[in-house]
Amino acid sequence: MFCTSCGNKTNTEDNFCGNCGKAIKHVSVSEVEKPSPKIEPRPTPPIHKEPEYVPPPIQHSRRNSQDDAKAEKKKEEHKEELRKILEKERGREITDHELFEANLWLTNYAKIVYDCAQTEFQRKKKLEENPKGFHLEGKGYTCCICHNSVSDEQTWYDENGIKCLICQDALDKNIIPSSVTSDHESWYSMSDFESSFFMKPNAVRRFVKEGLLKPRIIKNTSDRTHYQLFLIEDHEGILPPKEATKWPLVKFKKDGKDWYHSEPWFAHKDPKEVLGGYKILEYMSTMKENEIKQSYPDLSFQLHEGSKDILKVDCIEEKTDETVEEEIKSEPEKE
Repeated sequence: MFCTSCGNKTNTEDNFCGNCGKAIKHVSVSEVEKPSPKIEPRPTPPIHKEPEYVPPPIQHSRRNSQDDAKAEKKKEEHKEELRKILEKERGREITDHELFEANLWLTNYAKIVYDCAQTEFQRKKKLEENPKGFHLEGKGYTCCICHNSVSDEQTWYDENGIKCLICQDALDKNIIPSSVTSDHESWYSMSDFESSFFMKPNAVRRFVKEGLLKPRIIKNTSDRTHYQLFLIEDHEGILPPKEATKWPLVKFKKDGKDWYHSEPWFAHKDPKEVLGGYKILEYMSTMKENEIKQSYPDLSFQLHEGSKDILKVDCIEEKTDETVEEEIKSEPEKE
């Protein structure tokens, strides 16, 4: 044995080191050979792991192949039917490219119609829970009466469609009937007077003052005119049905192809024939130059002779740019 302090050799029976005097500790053989206690590992809870999703194998059945073939055949039949319709309408053969474009347009249009129908269906369902109506969420809605753009709480939806709150208030107060929301052929607006009777707003205002026209006036919260419309039923014998003054669709040639556009009805028909029997014709003959919608001077060469008198075409052709600018400056502002 050796002293653990100075390294001096000692005997097994010595209790102290003969060199440094440090006590020597004697360890029994049993203590040396005694094994250290075994520490058992603490069990850990099992970790839950979701099984990995494995998609089921695609089973190609004979039935699916047959369905696909039938669907493809149906598409081809629809295309051929569309080709026949287009060729009958245009009086010539339709190319594959034209057929492709027409079919694509119809497909996209059908999707739009379907989406609109789905939206309307959801609104109808909500209307069952709110029969008096409710606000629509979102932006970019159009009032079906005044055509102003409205959003969120500015909107109101009920069985009569989408309206702004001002027009809805006019409906609630019976200033205008609910029929104006769905039957736009039953009334004229200020812009309708321009397209139907080539009549500027200042002429309409004059005829209102003279008692010929009786507008239904919708006012806003500031008691100012928000919109006004003229019911045909309020003007029996004065205003004709709107159908009488519809602009016809006219075909013309461009780059060797047939094109279509609408033209003023009075370019093709005599106002005396169209408006005969209605008092509005008598008043139109009294309109002054600054009361006539004169945005069609380029059509004056092809106007019907009966329209030239009322439109005062001779005055239009004789005007210079300076006189037109002066009239614009002198014209009162639109309401």
